[in-house]
Amino acid sequence: MQRKRLEQTAPIQPTHKKEYTVTAQTAGDVLLLDVFKDGSWHGRQAIHTQTGEYAQYSPQDKKWYFRMFGNLLGLDMVVTGWYYTQDAKSRTNIDTADMKKLIREELGNLTKIPIHYDIFDGITYVERQYSAAKRERIEDNRVMKVQDKMRLVPAVPEKARDWIWEMEGAEQYIFRDDKKRWHCSACKKIYSESRLRREDDNKTARHNDRVTCPECGAAATAKTRTDRMKKKTHFYLAQRIDDRMSVWRSFDAHLTWGPTGRKTVLNEGFRIIIYSLSIGPKYAGEIFYNQFPTSGGVWHGKMDSEKAYFDNKKNPANRRSGEGFMYPEGIGEAFTGTAYEHTANLASEIARSNLRLDYNRMISIQKGRLTGIMEYLYKGRFWKMLEETVNHIWLPTGDYYGDLHITGTTQEEIFGLSDRQMINRLREENGGQRMLSWLRYSERKKIKIDQETLCWLEKNKVDESDLHFLGGLMTPRQVMNYVIRQQAEGYKGKSAKGVLTQWNDYLSMLVRLGKKFKNDEMMYRPRELKRRHDECVEEINAQAIRNQMARNAAQRRQESKKMNQRFPGAEKVLREIRDKYAYADDQYLITVPRRLIDIITEGQALHHCAGATDRYFDRIMQRETYICFLRKKDDPDTPYYTIEVEPDGTIRQHRGYLDEEPGIEQIKPFLRKWQKEIRKRMTEEDKAHAAASAVKRQQNIEELREKNNTRVLRGLMEDFMPAQPDPDDIPEEEPVAAGA
Repeated sequence: MQRKRLEQTAPIQPTHKKEYTVTAQTAGDVLLLDVFKDGSWHGRQAIHTQTGEYAQYSPQDKKWYFRMFGNLLGLDMVVTGWYYTQDAKSRTNIDTADMKKLIREELGNLTKIPIHYDIFDGITYVERQYSAAKRERIEDNRVMKVQDKMRLVPAVPEKARDWIWEMEGAEQYIFRDDKKRWHCSACKKIYSESRLRREDDNKTARHNDRVTCPECGAAATAKTRTDRMKKKTHFYLAQRIDDRMSVWRSFDAHLTWGPTGRKTVLNEGFRIIIYSLSIGPKYAGEIFYNQFPTSGGVWHGKMDSEKAYFDNKKNPANRRSGEGFMYPEGIGEAFTGTAYEHTANLASEIARSNLRLDYNRMISIQKGRLTGIMEYLYKGRFWKMLEETVNHIWLPTGDYYGDLHITGTTQEEIFGLSDRQMINRLREENGGQRMLSWLRYSERKKIKIDQETLCWLEKNKVDESDLHFLGGLMTPRQVMNYVIRQQAEGYKGKSAKGVLTQWNDYLSMLVRLGKKFKNDEMMYRPRELKRRHDECVEEINAQAIRNQMARNAAQRRQESKKMNQRFPGAEKVLREIRDKYAYADDQYLITVPRRLIDIITEGQALHHCAGATDRYFDRIMQRETYICFLRKKDDPDTPYYTIEVEPDGTIRQHRGYLDEEPGIEQIKPFLRKWQKEIRKRMTEEDKAHAAASAVKRQQNIEELREKNNTRVLRGLMEDFMPAQPDPDDIPEEEPVAAGA
């Protein structure tokens, strides 16, 4: 549209004065819609009647904008979903009937909808269609430019496929088929089962035996349970495109050995187009991601990355860089004249050594001291330190955030060690940053860390910070010996760091319990860490329980009165059975609560359901079951277990803190002795109550079955302890207990 010409066309003044009034006219192929707000010219919408192109003119600042017509009517077209509200339509008026007809006729070809449709909806339709087409054209042009650039990328060198096999595929396999014939992946020859013999005893080869192919002499591994072996590896490739740009490519190589030989599928993750500094780009490189997700190394029907689709707008398959090899040819040529030129020699040299590194991070470093540091690590054969140095480069900026002092000018300054013998130890043991940290610790504390300890710390990923909780009470050697012993005794199968965590917890609990241990080796280094740790847990739980029981004494008295009113006679039952059910031995004791509120307090302290529902108190009133407390004899005031027992001693439930059951297997012999004692003390009335209790128990079980409450049934079955170990008294199926 010729906007200057359109500006010169004067607006038609409205005959009506509504909040918003619209007048319409044409200027060639352009429909002009002038909006007047409270009688003043507010703005103009120009719509080309052939293409749908639109623009908005503001007479206030004399500028054109790419805005929808609704903005002139006070609408935010994004917020309103690009549709006009009824309120906007009600306060807007098309000035004359002729103008309404003009708008319908001019937009009729563009809307492709009946002319009687709402005028405002028709305008919106035209504008949305044009905007969508414009976005599509822009996106098509962008994609075309990207694909034109991608077509310039050279093919993967054929030698690269053979090279990656040299790096990762030196192993050979010989597969046996269902006809008992052998297939060699090296020479692709086929021969009978009897020809392939084991190397050690000359017998027929079995699965995973080391063998030698009788045809080509290749050393191989026999495979009788599979006909394929697969391996995935990663590598990088740098190529020159032309004098303006190069490309840096990241590949996953899927290697497959089979009866007919070897196969390679390359899965390219991303490409970075590196621009020459001579053309002065806004950035050194531009990254393009492969847009197809992978499945088993195959591209959605495309077998190789040469046919993949790349784009720089998004990364749907979450492509990332990682450790791998680097194809050694073409690096210098690709990086010359680019922002990566200062890494070319280093990258070429390391690539020829077949080292696995995250080369994508390595080439991203800023020009400066770090390049020389990595070259020193490479030439000094600090392989692990080189790998970790590369892994501590921040990709977005190329900055280093590891432990080396990269501003140092000597070996000692770089490693932060004054003793060169320690630097040699780091090289000899191929240590990384963790070992370097321990060597610095050794020098700082003026203690010797022997080689066995140093390697153990490295292998188990134990850092200096992991031992801070000891406060220097033990040397690393002593820590190692102690942890190994605990792994062999109390913590079998647990990692070294897992044992250290338990040790840390144990010492923290000693502090909470107010115990001083720094001068007592038997406390901070107990012979049985697990047992002492568990004892501390139990003691802290007991302390928390006592604190809970001591709170809100006045509230407990008030609640106790309410309980007696709600369950009259229940406390009388408890008084009657107290002596009959009381029992003790040299470790444990059973006591009967004096008041109903004691049951509630016990349940709250142990955080289980006993006392939380009325059914337990109803059962006491009906003499169906009773509640008893099991305590440790040396700590009779601290809740330990709550027992629900039937009149004949049958135990329905036993619950400890948080419904857990600490030491229950050691407690059960005591409970059985208690049950025998109850049987001796039973009266005829007790036996009658016990028989009725058993019937009600079975009814409750049936109700749980009907509700399919398997979780409660399973828990009750685990707790159930009949008073008589008589098969006739034990149910054939689920637990003979009810409640929760």
